[in-house]
Parts: sequence; structure tokens; C-alpha cells
Amino acid sequence: MSENHFTPVADERHDLGDHGRELILDARNIGVNFKVEGGTVNAVRDVSFQLHKGETIALVGESGSGKSVTARTLMKLLTKRATILPETQITLSGKNIVTMDDRGMRKLRGNDLAMIFQEPMSSLNPVYTIGQQLCEIIHLHNRMSRADAMKKAEALLEEVQIPEPKARLNNYPHQLSGGQRQRVMIAMALANRPDVLIADEPTTALDVTVQAQILHLIDGLKDKYGMAVILITHDLTIVRQFSDYVYVMQNGRVQEHNATEALFANPQHAYTRHLLASEPKGTALPLVEGAHETVLEGKNVKVSFTLKRGGFFKPDFFELKAVDNLDITLMRHETLGIVGESGSGKTTFGQALIRLIGNQGGQIFFDGEPIHDKDRNGMRPLRSRMQIVFQDPFASLNPRMSIRQIIEEGLIVNHIGANTRERVDRVRQALVDAGMPDTILNRFPHEFSGGQRQRIAIARAIALEPEFILLDEPTSALDLSVQAQIIDLLRKLQDEKGLSYLFISHDLKVVRALCHRVMVMQNGQIVEQGPVADVLTTPQTEYTARLVRAAFEIAA
Repeated sequence: MSENHFTPVADERHDLGDHGRELILDARNIGVNFKVEGGTVNAVRDVSFQLHKGETIALVGESGSGKSVTARTLMKLLTKRATILPETQITLSGKNIVTMDDRGMRKLRGNDLAMIFQEPMSSLNPVYTIGQQLCEIIHLHNRMSRADAMKKAEALLEEVQIPEPKARLNNYPHQLSGGQRQRVMIAMALANRPDVLIADEPTTALDVTVQAQILHLIDGLKDKYGMAVILITHDLTIVRQFSDYVYVMQNGRVQEHNATEALFANPQHAYTRHLLASEPKGTALPLVEGAHETVLEGKNVKVSFTLKRGGFFKPDFFELKAVDNLDITLMRHETLGIVGESGSGKTTFGQALIRLIGNQGGQIFFDGEPIHDKDRNGMRPLRSRMQIVFQDPFASLNPRMSIRQIIEEGLIVNHIGANTRERVDRVRQALVDAGMPDTILNRFPHEFSGGQRQRIAIARAIALEPEFILLDEPTSALDLSVQAQIIDLLRKLQDEKGLSYLFISHDLKVVRALCHRVMVMQNGQIVEQGPVADVLTTPQTEYTARLVRAAFEIAA
């Protein structure tokens, strides 16, 4: 919506002062500009909201709408390119955040105001253990011994339902699944019991059952400690269940705000109605009759890890079977979904199948050729034919490279394109195919929202025109309307180019819309598999039934 058509909304909520709760955060006219090549971007304009103790407000909108920038303004964690405009006023428990110096903000962060970030892998330090990172947060604001801090860290991991919390304290971030890393981030944010918790897409990386647990956990802690929560999300199911008041954002402005039930029952703005109508729809295009050519096959594939329990002097090592002798067959033009809770082995299985990690047993064939015994050099000629889109786009895009360099790199390495002009044309086309403008070649990953970064990652994969793509949670960072576009895009690319997809996800709505067949994983094993319609309509195991209930019935 253009500036000219914007109708200002009230600065104050409709129910301000109606329910007798104490006002803890009052934000008025937040404005943020970003300096970019060739000018200035008005990222946020005149955003106002109020938050009372013990309640949850939600900021919703598509990626790029300014939700996260607004939250980072509250924490004063914006990049050097950002300017907070002079009319901005933010008051937290009577303290003026806008005029506060760095020392004051360091004291405030963690104690009064804490934030759970969207991308756990880039927010956790890869060289320190989970225990060390939790202890650092605890020590910043509390005087206590290392042993007591470790006990508190273990209790926090238990509180966010991480299995074997004592063993996990000695793990590094890369040894945890995406969902487990996100739970560690939540534990860190809650370590010092803040007054206000900003949850920026807190369940993006989590499967449906754990998502419900985490949201209930945050909700329970909110009630227990009288904490106030700002929930930033594109998932309207979560908003309806867990928030008291909703602000709808688009193009850096608040387009509409109201009490949750009133907003869902009677949305006033066309954009709000569009958001409420966006949901992954349709089904996979039917497979070509008589086409039974196998692209990828795995037989008795096994991947195991050795984990350590106990201390330095009394280590206790045990084997974790992440993938336990599994078989898989993927046909040409087919989309096969792998679903399961975080930590079930989905991503490990997918990465072993394309030899990104080693397997400890079994055979793997790509287009009839054995690849289980190939080393890195042996795999190189096949790499352009198999691509991957990772779960966390911030961790998989090089922050020092421009968008052009990121997408062009694969073309250069694989000698695709006769000259620079031809390669740049391919880069532009891939961006357009992935729903991004082709004018962003000289920009960098940090200048984009989570959803936009994921589309850049998809553009990088399709630029090489592969036969097979491993999609590891490619839509988890995307808002619903963009999810629908990406699903349509993946279907269209599959139809036009004859692509085969291995689609790893915990979002059963997306699996239903995109996949032909589905495999359900739990603890490294396949507990059920079959055509998508059969498995999701009449699940044969209690585990699958639980996943289906969490995805569809809670949402209803």
C-alpha cells in the first residue's frame, strides 16, 4: 500500500486502561530509517503500541513489514546504518529507552527486557558449550558460584523441556537440532526473569507439538511471574490462541489494531483480511503416469553420534542412533516429505543421503550411481545436480558476500554460463523465480528479513537448474502468504523442470499441499509412510495422530 493511501490508526489501544492492569511499556511514533545504496529506506513509520503487565500483545505481518526492526528498536540493537527518528518515544517502567546510554541499556537487557531471536544458530556462539553460554547470562546479572550457575542452567534447560539437560550442557550448538537450539535461546532469555519478553518468531524452528509446549511454557511463565510478552509472528493460529491484543503491520506501519477476538471476528483493513485468508492450499501435481525412474535411493542407511555424559574426569560416552537403518526411494518428479518432531533425525537423514555428512552403514544411490563410498572430490561432479535449501537462511548465506556473489558462486564453481553477462542473467532470473526483485544484486544478507533471506537461498539452489533439491524446512521462516507463493513456485518449477524434492518439515499443512508421499520419523526410525492423503487423514500410529492433531485441530 502506498504512502498516499495510508489511513492513520489511533496511537492508543482501544482498551487502554479498561482492565486495570499496570502499563509497563508505552511506545509512541517509532520511526527507523536505513541508509542503503542510493538513498534511504523508511523501515518503520509512526508505530505506536502499549503493553500491560501480565499480558501478551502480538505484532503480525508479512516478512519485511518492520516487525523485527520495531522489536530491535526497543532493545537498541539496530545496525550502524539505522537511524532512530527524533519523534520516537519508548518508556519502559518509567525509564526512557531512547535517551538511555550503552551502560544503562546493558543493565536493562536481560534484567528488564529480554529477547528471543528468530535464528538460533546465528544467535548462539558456536565455540562455547550450551552450559557456558547459559552461565554467562546468569553471571551477568547475579553473583553466584560456577557450580550454582550450572545447576540453574540445568534447571532452565529442564524448564524448556530439553531431554537429558545435564548431558546437553556439555554440547555445542551444532550438536543440537534446530528446535532444541531455539529452546536454549528461550532458556537464555528467561534466565533472569525479565519484566518484558520479546519473542521474535519463537517457534519458527519447532515442530507442531513442541511449538504448543513452548507457547504454553511462555504463557505459564508469564502468568507465574507477571511477565509481559511481545509476540512477533506470522502464524495467525498462534496469535489467536496466545495474544490478548494484535497490531497488524505492513510496509513499516500499523494498519490495524484491536483486541484479538475482535480483530479475528471483524477485520477492518483489506490487508488483515488477506492475512487471515492466507493458508497453504491445494495438493501436489499428479505424478506422470508410468514414470518410475528412481532418482535417489537409500538402503539400510545408518548415522550415529557419540555423545558424552558426566564430567571431565569421569566421562561416560554413549551412542545416539540418529538414523537407524532406514530405506528410502524417491522417484523423478516426485516430492517426498519427511516429518517428525525436532530431534527425530529428519535433517541428519537428508544430509546423509546427499553425502553432506558421513553415514556409518548402508548404501546410497543417486540416479542409479552408488555414492555412499564417494569422498568429497568424488561427489563434486554431482553437486550441481543436487542442491539443498537449509532451514536457517542467515547461517547458510555468507554475510560478507553480496546477493549476486552468493548466487553466482555455484555457477562459477560448476562452470555454468559462458560469460559474466550470461551468469548475471541467470542470477536475475533465479531471483525473479523465487519471488524477489532482480535489483538487489549489490545488497547483503543482513539487509533482508528472515523470509526474504530464505527466498534468496531458494534462488541460489534453483540457479544451477538441478534435478534434485533437498528442502530442509524451507518455509518455516516464511509468513503464510509467502509460504503459499513458495509452494506454488516449487510446484511450478517441478512441473516445468522435472525436479524431484525431498521435503523435510514439521509443518503438516505445507506437507499436505506439496508432497506426494510422506514418511514419519521418530527417534531415528520410520514409524509410518504412505501417500500424503492416507497418512494425514487416517494415521496408523498414535505418534502420527498426535502430530496431525497438533497441526490441524489446534489450528481449527
